[in-house]
Amino acid sequence: MATFEFESMIIYYEDHGQGEPLLILNGIFMSCLSWQAFVPAFSSHNRLLMVDLIDQGMSTKVDYEYTQDLQERLVLAFLDHLELDKTSICGISYGGEIAIRVAGRHPQRVNKLVLANTTAYTSAWLREMGHSWEYAMASHDGHQFFKTCIPVVYSPDFYESHQEWAAHREELFVRAFTPEIYDGFARLTRSAETHDERGNLARIAAQTLVISSQWDFVTPLPNQSELVAGIVGAAHLIIQDCGHAAMYEKPVEFTSAVLGFINSPTSEILID
Repeated sequence: MATFEFESMIIYYEDHGQGEPLLILNGIFMSCLSWQAFVPAFSSHNRLLMVDLIDQGMSTKVDYEYTQDLQERLVLAFLDHLELDKTSICGISYGGEIAIRVAGRHPQRVNKLVLANTTAYTSAWLREMGHSWEYAMASHDGHQFFKTCIPVVYSPDFYESHQEWAAHREELFVRAFTPEIYDGFARLTRSAETHDERGNLARIAAQTLVISSQWDFVTPLPNQSELVAGIVGAAHLIIQDCGHAAMYEKPVEFTSAVLGFINSPTSEILID
């Protein structure tokens, strides 16, 4: 457990293992705790860095609105705090949006880039979904929040076959989530409303892998294809029979893809 101060806020982070650094940036409803099962694999050959963004996990919850520019500054300050000139980044959903900002606006700070189930801009579809989430968050009711926000992040087959697990998760949310947490989720959601980095995609210099899912209803495949087309030389992996939460539905495939790409000495195999 470690913290550092950023613009008068306390930011929580974790630092595991040794080797080439790999920074994980969370989705809206995630935190460092969300990755605990992945730590052994992700830190076996890399220095694994995880950080709770503002309004996430054990980092400061603010009382004002902000844009994703604030999270971008946080990531850069985090790298400076660790005295890292550059790192590879794996951004998930909202964290992928922040990763795109960092890689496009500060290309010298990013080695390799993995963008999982994310998008270059907030579409009308995603904006309206965010509004529905905000209504549920404003209720401070764990059952309403879970039933509105959570099923859509999984594929239909996964959710159908994990009903007992889903019920347990719902009760866990009811017990663990406080009004402060729900209000933080809402601010994070609103901070993404103006997200549009399509004009900066061509500035991304890092070798990039975009990970998509067949049944991603939050950031659908057409948005993923636009993202791939905008980044020079980007590779594209589509995980079949999987929803938006690819790391949970297909953890072996997800982990193998991220670590294989990050630790490969080249993105190409040359055949004589």
